[in-house]
Amino acid sequence: MISRLILLVFFVLGPALALASDHHRSILMITWRGLTPAEHSFIAHLEKLGIDAEIEHFDAARDQTRLAGFLRERLDDIKAMDLVYTFGTTVTQTVQNFHLDNVPRVFNIVTDPVGVGLAPALDRPPNGMTGTKHSLPPDVNLELLFNVYPVKTIAILFDPRENNAVAEADRLSSAAEKRGVSVKRLRFAPDAREKDIQIAALRPELNDVDAIYVTSSSSFVAHSEALAQIIPEDLVSMGSSSAYVGDGITLVFGSEYEERGRTAAEMAAKILLEKVPPHSLPIDEVSASEATLYINSDNKAVSKLKLENARNTVVYK
Repeated sequence: MISRLILLVFFVLGPALALASDHHRSILMITWRGLTPAEHSFIAHLEKLGIDAEIEHFDAARDQTRLAGFLRERLDDIKAMDLVYTFGTTVTQTVQNFHLDNVPRVFNIVTDPVGVGLAPALDRPPNGMTGTKHSLPPDVNLELLFNVYPVKTIAILFDPRENNAVAEADRLSSAAEKRGVSVKRLRFAPDAREKDIQIAALRPELNDVDAIYVTSSSSFVAHSEALAQIIPEDLVSMGSSSAYVGDGITLVFGSEYEERGRTAAEMAAKILLEKVPPHSLPIDEVSASEATLYINSDNKAVSKLKLENARNTVVYK
């Protein structure tokens, strides 16, 4: 029996395309904070690629205990799936701990799979798994920022409960120090009871910095209104994820969730249709030259940027 706390949503993709594949596939899609544009794009692109599949969706609702309970309860069923899709670092790491090496897995929207220990290198995924990396490396982000806005001091906002955010903060701190940039690391748990106390304490910390870097944290996306309460409108803010565009962040280098969804679908198609072992497909990363520079046109700090020096395509949001 399925626990009544578990929300399952079923999608049947393109029945008219059934003849395009050799048999019906079963895919488990596990998300962390609901269906995002990445999942909608993944589903739509699978259909375009001629894959006839029933997709079972489980959302962890940002609850790792709930996720682990689902995996334990459904482990035998999961082992019979043709493919498992996972969204984000926490979900992917948790699934990895259940040793599903014989079940093909494709992850999506993972910030730093190498930094958090999911893979030894982007071109060497672990057995049975591959996926897409969403954000640019922090050192690359810093280099691209310097093209449009050189800084001498930078604050790094991160949620210490999220491994990907801590790894990103560590890597950015190291890159900044090598450039002679002073770093101020700021911890923030936006869904904690003392959120207002944290916000009041963080505001003064930004008085003496040139910019703030917001790490990729699901908690920040879920509580984006808190970022606006912390970051002054005239302070240049850089996000590591395109999910932050429109939430008061000044600029982001990267790619849209939709594009990552299409890329993940193409990987899934190679695994399902061509029988390609997942670990033979390198983890996909957007290069610095391919990245788009997303600008929040409503943010007052945009006027401080020297966008004429940008080496990337500029898109206003």
